[in-house]
Amino acid sequence: MITPRQLFWIRLKRNQRDQLRAWNSVLDWTVWLYLLLPGLFIGGGLYREVLMDMPEWAMKLPWSTLYPIVLLIVLFMGQIRIFVEEADRLFLLQRPEWLQSIKRCGIGFTLIKKLIVVALPYLLLLPFLRQAESMSWLQVVLAYGFTIVMGMVLALGIQLANGKLKGRRKWAFEIVGFLLFGALYLTPMMRWERNESLLGLSLAAAAILMLVLLWAGLKTPIQFEAEVKTENAARLRSTELLMSQVIESKPVVRLKRPYLFRASQRLFRKSDASTMLAELRIKAFLRGMTHIRVWLGFMSAATYAVSLVPGPVALFLVAALTAIGMSWLHMQWRQWFAEAFIAQFPWSKTDARKAAILSRFWLLLPLMLVWSAIAGYKLAGIIGILAAILLCAALWSTISLYDHNKAKMNSAA
Repeated sequence: MITPRQLFWIRLKRNQRDQLRAWNSVLDWTVWLYLLLPGLFIGGGLYREVLMDMPEWAMKLPWSTLYPIVLLIVLFMGQIRIFVEEADRLFLLQRPEWLQSIKRCGIGFTLIKKLIVVALPYLLLLPFLRQAESMSWLQVVLAYGFTIVMGMVLALGIQLANGKLKGRRKWAFEIVGFLLFGALYLTPMMRWERNESLLGLSLAAAAILMLVLLWAGLKTPIQFEAEVKTENAARLRSTELLMSQVIESKPVVRLKRPYLFRASQRLFRKSDASTMLAELRIKAFLRGMTHIRVWLGFMSAATYAVSLVPGPVALFLVAALTAIGMSWLHMQWRQWFAEAFIAQFPWSKTDARKAAILSRFWLLLPLMLVWSAIAGYKLAGIIGILAAILLCAALWSTISLYDHNKAKMNSAA
């Protein structure tokens, strides 16, 4: 009769075989012959030359700061896998002792994998740590042990929290947890030169925390549905990575409430087609986080640039930045107006042009007011701020009115 441990190793071997088959479909003998093997020979030769004659740039690099960051990135990639499947609900859920035994095997496998994975960057960076940073063997062993223990703490913590939280609480918990873990790991790892005993005390404290989490993990039943979802994602991660370079992925439609304009409130009093289309464009723009991030980044960089230059140059820069903003908003409008939901309505060319002008006016006006206020303050102080704002609003209104009248003339013709 099969045992839980045998079942774990059977599924582990099957998973490794599936992952190897997926990568072999890409890394065939031609790739190894023409790309990977020459790269390994060239990289190995360069690494050997650096070790034989340590260059000056290698001696000046802050290895004591760089290698903890590299190891932290490696630790974020590891998690405990117990290889449960959806069909296990028919059998394993009736035998919780089997699930606990499989979990113990998964924890042990995770520890062995971390010992190997973390050792690879350590062996590559060890000559630099020993020669450039004068790191002793005791410090190397303490840092390696602390890295392994903290990696297990992270993996056990993720496994315990799996399936307990959902939605925004889960995201908030993960962000806070990862930031806290990074601070707890990097603080002693970056201070080994000034306080070697701190690394030893941190290793002891991390070991105690790991034992507590291990005891809690072995006593707590697993969240079966969450473990199945995690295992499916981990199993298909390599395949998704390889297929993403071949198959064009379609965006996933997510139905969620936006942060701005959650209700269907009106922005303008008029109800003609052009005004309604302009409202739709403004709301769609402000509800899309991608557009907001680009817009805030452009505003921040442009505002900083205007604040650095002298007053006369700032006025010229305001005009140039306004032209750049108009061009980007025009391209975004064309992309948005071509979407299937908007294109299904019979908008006339005149209404579309009026809507583009109206929406562009209100989206760009706040930025122009800020830039004009900075330029006016550089030219005439506090009085210049008010004058520049009024002049900017009047000029921008005149330009928009000119475009509006031009659109009317084109439609009449």
